[in-house]
Amino acid sequence: MKNVFNINIIPDNDVERVKALDRYCIMNTPKEAAFDSIVELAKVIFRTPIAHLSFLNKEEEYIKASVGLGDMLRVDRGESVCAITILNSELTVIENAAEDPLFDNHPYVHGPFGLRFYAGAPLKTSDGYTIGTLCLVDTQPRTVSEHDKEILLALAKVAMEQTELRLANIQETEKQVAINDKLGASEQRLQSILDTMAEGVGIVNLEGQMVYANSMAQRILGLTESDIIERKFDDLKWQNLRVDGTPLPKDDHPMTVMLRTGLPVYDQEIAIQNDKGERTYISINAAPINDPVTGQLTGGIGTFMDVTNRRKLLQQKEEFISIASHELKTPVTSLKASLQMLERMKDDLTIDRLNKLVAQSNKSLMKLSGLIGDLLDANRISHGQWQIHKIRFTMGDFLADCCQHVRTAGKHNIIVNGDLDAEVYADQQQIDQVLVNLVNNAVKYAPESKDLVIQVEKLPADVKISVIDTGPGISPDKLPHLFERYYRADYSGLQFSGLGLGLYISKEIIQKHGGQIGVETELGKGSTFWFTLPLHQA
Repeated sequence: MKNVFNINIIPDNDVERVKALDRYCIMNTPKEAAFDSIVELAKVIFRTPIAHLSFLNKEEEYIKASVGLGDMLRVDRGESVCAITILNSELTVIENAAEDPLFDNHPYVHGPFGLRFYAGAPLKTSDGYTIGTLCLVDTQPRTVSEHDKEILLALAKVAMEQTELRLANIQETEKQVAINDKLGASEQRLQSILDTMAEGVGIVNLEGQMVYANSMAQRILGLTESDIIERKFDDLKWQNLRVDGTPLPKDDHPMTVMLRTGLPVYDQEIAIQNDKGERTYISINAAPINDPVTGQLTGGIGTFMDVTNRRKLLQQKEEFISIASHELKTPVTSLKASLQMLERMKDDLTIDRLNKLVAQSNKSLMKLSGLIGDLLDANRISHGQWQIHKIRFTMGDFLADCCQHVRTAGKHNIIVNGDLDAEVYADQQQIDQVLVNLVNNAVKYAPESKDLVIQVEKLPADVKISVIDTGPGISPDKLPHLFERYYRADYSGLQFSGLGLGLYISKEIIQKHGGQIGVETELGKGSTFWFTLPLHQA
């Protein structure tokens, strides 16, 4: 900054003054209509060719608005006439600068511009700092009346008020932006929480129209958000059912109850059935949404979770209890009858009669023992108490002693072939249990298959053991469920005895050995149940 004046134009408090200016964030900002209107009004009132509004920092004068200065935006502070007004902090009037010794060397006075008249009113902050000026400029000498001075000072006050208002708007905008940022971040966090929730969340209005559904709600209902928000919770496109499968009346739906009473509803189980007949069971909580000011009900929020697996498991357990009761009752009844016969006829029993009753008792007892064994095995598996005691043995020796009960019965031929020298490292008793179960299933479900083949195949890392029958085969819809707990297949409408635990226990045994188990089947041609065991110790 090169000072062309004959005095020092830097006030003592200039550092603090510039800091006060910086608060307004106005230096080097675009034109603004409010300031343009003020200088236009000053030019018209005072009939001067030039009027401008400026702000001065440490280095320069920035012309915020002007009339008559063309594109001029900046003046070096050392040449700025407005610097005199900043120095005095009062109304500055120079009627003829050409005669004022202060401007002896000033280029705007003694140069092409030809400045003669200048009147500058200070723009003062509320804490007393002069940060700018409202100025009148003419190339002809002029005088200013006291009334004109009052008007110019009043216009400067208006300009400063506009500057303060501008700052207030900036601060309010920044505050609003900060609030919006916080709201946006909060909404994003809330959305992230909703999107990662294990529960579905849906919001409805007073008409029951869904206005929001989170990701889990979309997944449970099998619909996109746009599909969901076009529907009501009682939409006819899906059928609401009670857990027993009967239709759920609209008035009994948890969301209807909540909207009708204004009270929350907790842990109500219902079923939703789509147009394909697929049924999903959900446990739903419904809570009212009230206006925070009026307290009036405005809608409701429902949270729900998919309990289909839980409901199916409960149904399976209920069915299992019924089946187990029946299955256990049969051998117990038979055993009880045999013992009663023995008791009544103990003094008059023939050898043949005695042998038959004892044989019947043993058969009932063995069946009862097998059922109880399956129950205990399933319970040990569920509680992680299944123990494995591995030894090394060859398949030939193992199969020679296996399934003697089937051979003794004489109804089926068990044919063993393959690599009988293959050696495995496994729990022999448990593998025998698996193989006996597969053979028993073949006898039960393929009674016309006189030949049952047990085949041993040595693979690079495993031994594969297969039980092959030529029975009716298994329908494709049953295959995914064969190894599930409590599942009992039926063939051609015929029900077979058993608890539905045999294949489940077999699967758990093989998997704990590090092997695999599966089935290959073709309707009318038979089935092959197989499992693998590692060749070497794991």
